[in-house]
Amino acid sequence: MFLKKLHPKDAHIAASAIVGACRLGGWTHELQPQLLHVLFKNLLDFECDFNTFPGSSMEAVGIVFKDHESRSEVIDLMLMVEALCAEIPEAVASSVSAYASYLGVANERIHMLRDLAKHSIAKAQEDFYRNNYFSDKDLAIENFHALVKSYGLPAYVVGVKDDPKEILRWEALANLPEESLGKGLWNFYKKRGFAFPGTVGGVNSAVAHHDWIHILADYDSDGIGEIEVAAFSTMATNSDSPVMNFLGVLSIFQGGLLKSLVTSANPHLGHDLEVSNGMERVVNALQRGRECSVDLIEGMNFFEYADHSLDALRLKWNIVPKASEFSA
Repeated sequence: MFLKKLHPKDAHIAASAIVGACRLGGWTHELQPQLLHVLFKNLLDFECDFNTFPGSSMEAVGIVFKDHESRSEVIDLMLMVEALCAEIPEAVASSVSAYASYLGVANERIHMLRDLAKHSIAKAQEDFYRNNYFSDKDLAIENFHALVKSYGLPAYVVGVKDDPKEILRWEALANLPEESLGKGLWNFYKKRGFAFPGTVGGVNSAVAHHDWIHILADYDSDGIGEIEVAAFSTMATNSDSPVMNFLGVLSIFQGGLLKSLVTSANPHLGHDLEVSNGMERVVNALQRGRECSVDLIEGMNFFEYADHSLDALRLKWNIVPKASEFSA
């Protein structure tokens, strides 16, 4: 989970932990203190200047954060800071790893960022795609293990064989009312020229799960829109695996270190948070996801709601509007 256990009363300790682990002789990227400032102010009700705020030792952090969940969330915030960078300094990677080891936190998200720091991009891709939330949904795809055996890692995310039955399932959304969730998704695909799941080269049904969230949360399919969806999704669930998706998407669309198998035709991804109000937009997405009253990842089958009014679903699930300054 992401930011579910950290309490505002302990926010200053979390902030000092991140500074102690990541700032070292100075921040690697100017966005790092900016994002931390907006996130801590809006989500943890704590405001400081992350350029001057003093850091804490591992021992001091461990005294305050004793449970594994809150310790993991502190480490995830450190990894988020790393994911913003086109180059992760060895000293920062080693420092964050030392904090994680001391606090007893070990997971695949740490492995992915360590692989990225070493420019082991292929290994980082495996970390990302095999441990992402949609890898669980891949298991529902017929003969999925056989597809992986035949086609390798791409089978986790894209269609590797035509499936006419699957294509028809998605194309049938065209017959739903204009104001429905399903017709909204159909329009989303058609407007952008996206191939439906079941088509070779199109995203598979597991990855397409996040496209329904594009519609529900009203986010575009550009780089910052993908970051917003990933941020929203990681808060709108009790599952832990969307945190991997959020960190990886940050690296793909901002840091540019992790390479996407879906957008591999574009070798110049990165810097998508470097827009006006970029930090505010990603934090607003986290806020909106936190307000959502239903788990949009675990146990969610959006086809069951495809014929429902989009506005009614947003109201029912408490998907609040974007902050006015971010609305079209």
